[in-house]
Amino acid sequence: MKKSITRLAGLSIMAAGLAFADAPQIDTQRINVMLKQLEHQMQAQPGAPEPNKAEIQKEITLRLQSAEILKAEAIKAGLDKKPDTQAAWQNVQAQFYAAQYVDHLANSIEINDSDLRRQYEQISQEINLLPIVFPSKEAAEEGLTKLKKGLAYETLLKQVNPEAPASNWMSPKQLPPDFAQLASQLKNGQISPNVITIDGHYILLKLAGTRLASNAPAFDQVKDQLLEQAKQQKVQEQINQILQKNGINLNE
Repeated sequence: MKKSITRLAGLSIMAAGLAFADAPQIDTQRINVMLKQLEHQMQAQPGAPEPNKAEIQKEITLRLQSAEILKAEAIKAGLDKKPDTQAAWQNVQAQFYAAQYVDHLANSIEINDSDLRRQYEQISQEINLLPIVFPSKEAAEEGLTKLKKGLAYETLLKQVNPEAPASNWMSPKQLPPDFAQLASQLKNGQISPNVITIDGHYILLKLAGTRLASNAPAFDQVKDQLLEQAKQQKVQEQINQILQKNGINLNE
């Protein structure tokens, strides 16, 4: 009787071992990679509570183990042989490696502090832009000739537009695109070399001064944001060059 009981107990243990196999082992590197991804996402959420690393590692492990088990079942079912599955997997691979390469470019790009400060000044500055609006192209050309002969720009401004303010400080972002582009081509104190025609108006422009806007944030407050923007811009430029060499133009 005791032998029968012992034998039944042994069979039960064997059956339990067959029914409840050990979960698949997950390489530590895979867990660490996913952990870094989650930590990066959490860092992008200001005010988020400090995560429990041990609990997150456990959750990641369970998630990857579940995925491996279901992957094995999918292969048993022959899904890996289906053309649609293979095509979908190729798409996933291509997008994954493309994303990895973008990250590689971003990590390899170095941005000088002087370049960041120059970018900061561009987005934080105000400009004193003085336009003179003439009634005709001929009058504008005549005014330009007077300036070339030595007439002060501010004197001509008062002659042609007597109600115009002596200073006109503004952010370049407030300007219409055409004006903003023209203003960006002028150096401090420079007058537009030719008469400008915009919407039927004949204009001369002078960039009379630049200064840091009073409400501009400190450089250190926006440095990280500027660095990220500069990297993204350079990454996109390199990607566009690579694509163009291979027959793809994203700007068309």
